[in-house]
Amino acid sequence: MAEPKGILAIVGRPDEAASRAIAERVLGEPVAGRPESLARAADPQPGHVYVAAWGGLTVIAHDGLRTDRPGELSDQWWDLQPAHRQFLLVSDAERAVGGFAVRTDGVLKRAFAAHPVDILEDEGLPELFEGPFWAGEHPLTYAEGVVPDPRALPFHPMEFAEQANRELLGFRYTHPLDATDLDPARIQVIDFVPASGTAGPVVPSAQGAPVLGPDGAPPAPVERPLDGDYEDRGKVRSFFGF
Repeated sequence: MAEPKGILAIVGRPDEAASRAIAERVLGEPVAGRPESLARAADPQPGHVYVAAWGGLTVIAHDGLRTDRPGELSDQWWDLQPAHRQFLLVSDAERAVGGFAVRTDGVLKRAFAAHPVDILEDEGLPELFEGPFWAGEHPLTYAEGVVPDPRALPFHPMEFAEQANRELLGFRYTHPLDATDLDPARIQVIDFVPASGTAGPVVPSAQGAPVLGPDGAPPAPVERPLDGDYEDRGKVRSFFGF
């Protein structure tokens, strides 16, 4: 079986019929579609679903994939496109939350999500790429004059989640890209909307509650990854099946 990195490196236009069938299951009615890049699909607009099916690899991006606990995402989402291996990436710059989940043959293998101070989910055995992050090789940086929270993680969870994406799929959404990274701006997906102009989704949205700090107040957005322009990226909610 081809690795998803290899598939994404050579893909062209997605299979429109296969992609449309998935989009119609998500939106619950006939759809109209237009080409879009995977980079722009990273911040799904309400009422849109972004799909690309290439035979051995399927991508779905939708606002309903928003969740602070990726491992608890409804099976109805995972069942949209059964696959040997499935991966969910969730990242929200506004709340400094990052997370991912990996399933193999329908079984959850790893799920992690966090705010820089609070771990929201931590299930399964850590992946190999996680070692340097837990060892402090990707430290948080802070705005001038801000005292680091002693409970903070030794990394930014958004950078952590993006590295999971890079390990499995060969790219990350955040610039600057490494020379070996694929560029999501050059990967085509299809942006589908209801043909009628109104949506009636048959797949329930995952409910992602706002993340609050230990005192019940929203955490101050002072922590930031050591590299990358995360502030401008917005939200990422993408499913990959392969």
